This record gives sequence, structure tokens and C-alpha cells, in this order.
Amino acid sequence: MNNYHFMIIFQKNSSHHVVEIGFRDMHFKHLTGVVSSISAQRFYQQCLAGKLSLKDFEVSRDGKTEQKLSVLPYLHELLYHNCMIGAFLNSGIRIRADYFVGDTRKVLSLGFRRGSNIDYPVTLYKEDVKRLSRPVYKVLAIFKKKYNQPEYTECTFLSKNQKIKSLKIPKHIKINEQLIKNEA
Repeated sequence: MNNYHFMIIFQKNSSHHVVEIGFRDMHFKHLTGVVSSISAQRFYQQCLAGKLSLKDFEVSRDGKTEQKLSVLPYLHELLYHNCMIGAFLNSGIRIRADYFVGDTRKVLSLGFRRGSNIDYPVTLYKEDVKRLSRPVYKVLAIFKKKYNQPEYTECTFLSKNQKIKSLKIPKHIKINEQLIKNEA
């Protein structure tokens, strides 16, 4: 997921809404729930290289690290399957997330904060998205692109009986024409 942007299209009432989210190396450390003085980018690189040691981080005492690490292996599947999206309830949880995207299997939910150009992940929960968000909306489609590319080049999820050409995508967002042609 690193260095990719995803566009999520969901149905709210009778209209289509769009959010664009991005993943960079600087977001990974926070999703693990560990405490570390290592920079986020260095933590990510050392993790990929298998060079993190026990002295490089601490596990939280409240159980959040274990909870996040138990669902982290499933995170890469989230934006390739049926999922739901909803505004964060903020019911006493001290997280500055604006909304959550969660799988329909009630295994994990990923919290996002709105950014100026692209939204970014801020937390990962082993929780049903319906407990963190209300109302919850059905995701119709998800598209993917490299973060520096001008157009979305892959459809990672399309809801049953949904057609790409019938989605109401804002004009400033570009989708590769081949995706629409291949649908016919």
C-alpha cells in the first residue's frame, strides 16, 4: 500500500461521494501502536529490512499494540474487497480520525484524517466499523494509482452489479479510459 493513493466511491443517500486516501512510509509506525523514538520513515525501512530490535520500540501497556498488530496482516486486503465507510462517532475514544473504512467481516477498521490534498491513515482498530462510525455507507468502488501518477489505473473493488461508467466521479479526478473500455 505504500506510495499508493486509493479513491473510494460510496453511496450516501441517493448520491455518490468520493474520498481519496494515501499511504506513505511515515504512516506505518502509528498503525502498529508501538512507542519508539525512531523516526517513522526509519522505523518503516528497518521493519522491511528485518532490522528492528526489541530495544527500538516499546509495546503499549494498555493492550493497543497487540490489538493493532493482530489485524495488521489483514490491512493490505481492506481496499480490495467489499467494505463500508462512515464518519467517526468520537464516543470517548481519544483519536483524531474523521472517518473509518472497515471490512464487512467485522475484523478491522482503518481511521483517516482529512488532509489538504489527500486523506491519510491515523489509526487501526480490531473493531467492527459499525461500532466506530454512524451512519455507515456501502462502498461502490475503489480505484488505485501510484502516488505520483495523474490518473487511477486499477479498479481494486467494484460492487456487484455496479458499472464504472455509471459512477459519478468528479471531473478533476482522472481514471484511465482503458478501465471503462474493458468493462464493455
